[in-house]
Amino acid sequence: MKRRQITSPLKFALSATLALALSVAPVSAGSNNSNSDNQDITTVIGILLGLAAVGAILSNNNDRDEKVVHPHPRRPKRPDRRGPKVRRVPDHLQLPAHCLRNYRTQQGKQRFFAPRCLKRNFSYASDLPRACKDRIVVRDKNGTYVTRKVYRSGCLNNRGYRTKTIY
Repeated sequence: MKRRQITSPLKFALSATLALALSVAPVSAGSNNSNSDNQDITTVIGILLGLAAVGAILSNNNDRDEKVVHPHPRRPKRPDRRGPKVRRVPDHLQLPAHCLRNYRTQQGKQRFFAPRCLKRNFSYASDLPRACKDRIVVRDKNGTYVTRKVYRSGCLNNRGYRTKTIY
């Protein structure tokens, strides 16, 4: 069972009632005349009135409904129906997809960016990182091995370059 705490207005009312009851009932030492009988009756009436006031205050306090504030339940988050957010890549980092070529190397088929195609179709080709430029050995149409200059697609991808897809 939960104990009630006495509120500050109730404490004030209790202390005022007890002070009033004690002031109405002064202690008389030894006089037994009719005047003291009237004082005794007045004292008893004062004490009864004080107790009645305290009882009324307590019953009023008990009858008062405590309002319990229930917080509004949180709504569950709606799933985002638009799909994942796609970050726009700046133009100077979008490489043309048609410059990505398949080369038959000694290690098998691999994809690289052709530098001449990039130079013609990508206005920022001169800004491409030199660390991504490479020479590979490929077979030409006659079957002989020749060296080609290429840009490694993985290296460019690691440096923030993306292939521009055209729909």
